[in-house]
Amino acid sequence: MFTDEGRCDVEDVEVVDAPLGAHDVVVRSRASLVSPGTELAIFTRHHRGFEVPDHWARYPWYPGYATVGEVVAAGDEVADLEGRLVFHRMPHASAYRLPVDWVQPVPDGVPAERAVFFMLTQIAMTALRRAPLRFGEQVLVVGQGIVGNLVGQLAQEAGARRVAGADFSVPRLAIAHRCGVGEQWDLSARPLAEHLQTFGATGAEYVVEAVGAGESVDAALKATAAGGRCVLLGSTRATLEFDPYFDVHKKGIDVIGAHEDTVAAVTRGRDRPFLWELLASGRVQVDPIVTHRMPFTDAQRAYEGLRDDKDHFLGVVLEYP
Repeated sequence: MFTDEGRCDVEDVEVVDAPLGAHDVVVRSRASLVSPGTELAIFTRHHRGFEVPDHWARYPWYPGYATVGEVVAAGDEVADLEGRLVFHRMPHASAYRLPVDWVQPVPDGVPAERAVFFMLTQIAMTALRRAPLRFGEQVLVVGQGIVGNLVGQLAQEAGARRVAGADFSVPRLAIAHRCGVGEQWDLSARPLAEHLQTFGATGAEYVVEAVGAGESVDAALKATAAGGRCVLLGSTRATLEFDPYFDVHKKGIDVIGAHEDTVAAVTRGRDRPFLWELLASGRVQVDPIVTHRMPFTDAQRAYEGLRDDKDHFLGVVLEYP
């Protein structure tokens, strides 16, 4: 739990031994994935919600929304789940008792460390659901964190002509390259405008901003070709200024907001089997994204690493005994 800015404690809780409901399961955690976006924004007190009265962004706060565990007990009305791995969206913790419809069975053969990426893969899919990619378009993804990396991979699956990832972090570009997005633009070596020249006259028809920083939003708008689409997938942590005349109005581009909540539940339901198939088959690669594995009791070190060493901390998996 986050008890204050920059402070993560591990809390011991005594669980009351109440009877298990007929539709409940008990899940003992195997692994959970730290979200470098939302969780870090709360840890560092950069989340916009701190500015809003009665918002959920407050201390104390229980972080996490991507956990995989084994079902160790099941209610009388739950069939064929005991002993299975399941995914759920509850915060980081060693065990949970949950209604069975709150968990998703993990396909056979998918290890827990790969399955924890399901939620961030679904968030990456938000860009393609809010602004469907047209076959043969040239795609630029600004930011090669976990979500930006996954967006690039999904864009290739969706039929993009070319996909380029852009970032100032050479290690993050290297990880994205290992995940199969072969065109990576190092913004520490050349400005984005120079890299864009390799896209030719067509330019970047489809741009995804996957950072949420003011500078990267501005860069994404400027990089979007005339008549193109700019998808704002990263959650911005501050207000920003941009040039609506030259960057949006005169070029006639569409700017699409793509927060996770903007996709209908029925669409998410249809996507889930496909996303599991992508993770199970390796068509979407997540193994190279894991940079650190550590006991959940070292969570403070995990968040500090993601805050202070962004070149080397990316996919942090918390492990449970």
